Amino acid sequence: MSKRVNLNEDDWAEVTAYLDGELDGGAARSVEAKLNRDAAVRAEVDALQKTWEMLDYLPQPEPSTTFTSRTLERVSVLRPVSGQPAAPGVVRYPWSFAVAWAAAVLIAASLGFTAVSLLAPRAEKAAVQTNPELFDQQLVQDLGVIENKRLYDHVDNIEFVKELAGQDLFGDDG
Repeated sequence: MSKRVNLNEDDWAEVTAYLDGELDGGAARSVEAKLNRDAAVRAEVDALQKTWEMLDYLPQPEPSTTFTSRTLERVSVLRPVSGQPAAPGVVRYPWSFAVAWAAAVLIAASLGFTAVSLLAPRAEKAAVQTNPELFDQQLVQDLGVIENKRLYDHVDNIEFVKELAGQDLFGDDG
C-alpha cells in the first residue's frame, strides 16, 4: 500500500454498515462520495470487502452433539432455580413489594381526589343553580356580559377587550 488510510472509528463503523448493506440511501451515497474522493480509502475498503467475501469459503464449524446439553447444564449451575431457597446471606423482603403497591394506590387515590376537587363545581355554584333567588342575582350581576354577547363572539382574545375598555375611543364628547 502506498498511503496510510486515516479513518476514525465512526468512519470505519459507517463503512462496515455500508458493506453490510445496512445504510439507507442518503448515508450510503455519503459513504460512496467519500470512497470516490479518496483512492486510498477506496483501496482499503475494496480489500476489506474481498476479505469478507473470502470468509464465505472457509469451512463452517459444526457444534458437537452434546453442545446443547452441556451448555444448559452450565447455565443451570450458574442460575439457581426459583423453587430453591436463596443463597445464604441473601435477604429477601417480600413485604417491600406490598408496601410499594400500597404506596402507589395511595398516591393514585390522592391524585384522583385532588383532580375531582379541582374540576368539580364549587358548592356556591351548585347553590346558585338550585336556588332561584341566587340565580336571578347572578343574572343581574352578569347582565353586561349577556347584553354584549353578540359583540364578544367576534373577539378572539379577552386581552383585546380589556385594552378596548381602557381606551377612550370616542373622545370626551362622544
